[in-house]
Amino acid sequence: MQDRNDESFFDDQDDIIPAAPSSSLWRDAMKRFARNKTAMAALVMLVLMALAAVFADALTPYGPYDTVLSQNKVGPNAEHLLGSDENGRDILTRILFGARISLAVGFISVMISTLAGSVVGLVSSYYGGWPDIILSRVMEMIAAFPSILLAIIFMSIFGRGIENAVIAIAIVSIPGSARLIRSVALTVKENDYITSARAIGASSTRIMLRHMLPNIMAPIIVNATMSVSGAILSLASLGFLGLGVQPPTAEWGYMLSSGRNYIFSASHIITFPGIAIALTVLSFNLLGDGLRDALDPRLK
Repeated sequence: MQDRNDESFFDDQDDIIPAAPSSSLWRDAMKRFARNKTAMAALVMLVLMALAAVFADALTPYGPYDTVLSQNKVGPNAEHLLGSDENGRDILTRILFGARISLAVGFISVMISTLAGSVVGLVSSYYGGWPDIILSRVMEMIAAFPSILLAIIFMSIFGRGIENAVIAIAIVSIPGSARLIRSVALTVKENDYITSARAIGASSTRIMLRHMLPNIMAPIIVNATMSVSGAILSLASLGFLGLGVQPPTAEWGYMLSSGRNYIFSASHIITFPGIAIALTVLSFNLLGDGLRDALDPRLK
């Protein structure tokens, strides 16, 4: 029988301590996701929207700032498929270019908040005690403010701009990610393989990154996906209030704000940007629901 003090025992620790879900679990999850027609439709919609945003220059003959005052507030026609706004700018063109900003801000801000929330949640759950108390209270203080109000305060202090919008939205999104990750990590922390890792002398950093993090990736992915829709709505809200990107930048919230005075005389100016926001948010929510169902191990 092999001596447990043999060095090979420590070399083979990764073979006896599961570090991440097996590849078959992820393959099964993707198969379940592919069978979800609603989630697949949402994914196709988002891919098409992303491609349209990237290749907006090739898809439209107009620029997002091209102004023709003689054609202002023109309804949908053969020349302007979605009509023109109060300044004679093509609405379809501005929606496509606005998608670049909305999707980019949504993805980047969620990446930042998810990374920060993962660090806070893992450290808080693993160490417990005073680190958990301090980090939890800080997250609760941030969460005590309505997210849009905190974002407005941040933008009012530091000014408008895409960079500030990304930071503001990321900050207000951290508490939600941190609390979710902390709650899941607390459950994972009690598993036997975590106890075994401690027993053989694995460092805290190794345990959190090698053994805990991979096993909570499913809820992190689902939460991040659904958080993008919230980030897009937050950016649109800031833009509507005049605290988002600098005008005349094509951004969906700003388009709603600039066209709200024409809601009765030229309703298409705000209708189509509103539809773009609604479809994008709905698609991310449906995609998140599909991922949640696919990654649920109870459905395996």
